[in-house]
Amino acid sequence: MLSLLACDTETNVGPKSGQGLTKAEFLGRMIVQERYWRIEEMARQEEDQIATVNVREVSPLLNSHYLNEVIPMVAVQFGRGYFGKGVVSEMKMSGAYGNVPFGEFKCVMMPRTVKESGEWAWDSERKVMKFPLPESIRSLAGALSGSDWRPDSGYVASEPAPLFRGVEEARRAASSERIRIVVEEQTEAGKITYAFIMRAAWMTDVEYRDAEHKLGVSIY
Repeated sequence: MLSLLACDTETNVGPKSGQGLTKAEFLGRMIVQERYWRIEEMARQEEDQIATVNVREVSPLLNSHYLNEVIPMVAVQFGRGYFGKGVVSEMKMSGAYGNVPFGEFKCVMMPRTVKESGEWAWDSERKVMKFPLPESIRSLAGALSGSDWRPDSGYVASEPAPLFRGVEEARRAASSERIRIVVEEQTEAGKITYAFIMRAAWMTDVEYRDAEHKLGVSIY
């Protein structure tokens, strides 16, 4: 579904810097082991026009490969690795994605597909988390651009901020949690901003079927 909206402070897909949590509070909620981020919606903003993609419906901005094969399997996680360094990981995960009612869904995560795209870092000036983009987000931004451009990095905007510190908090709240990954393309005509609304999928009741499949329930 494609919708063109007038741009104002409510519809702008860029960051709202300076709002919300402190760095320590933001990272304390962001770095949680059981949480994976899945794509709920995407938007492309150029000047005063915003095109929104409902990832569960046909879109003129993306072909069926992205809508049916890539997006349903995208799961991104932000964590810490050795010596406390920030780590960004991407993996394949089935289950709920897109704009669906909150609930519990069967899912399968494939541990052998986990790939690290690099280290995240805190941008003190913009008050955002900057990070090297996983391949799925890079390719989707390029597809939305309609060019050969492939971005290297993006950032997690300060709003909406992560809400919960663990799966039980999410379960008790019984409501969805979102962040916004923002990618910017500089062109001769100006800046184009791509926003990926990512919704939390909390994985619980995990069982290992084999080395390649981790079964569980996602609270999404």
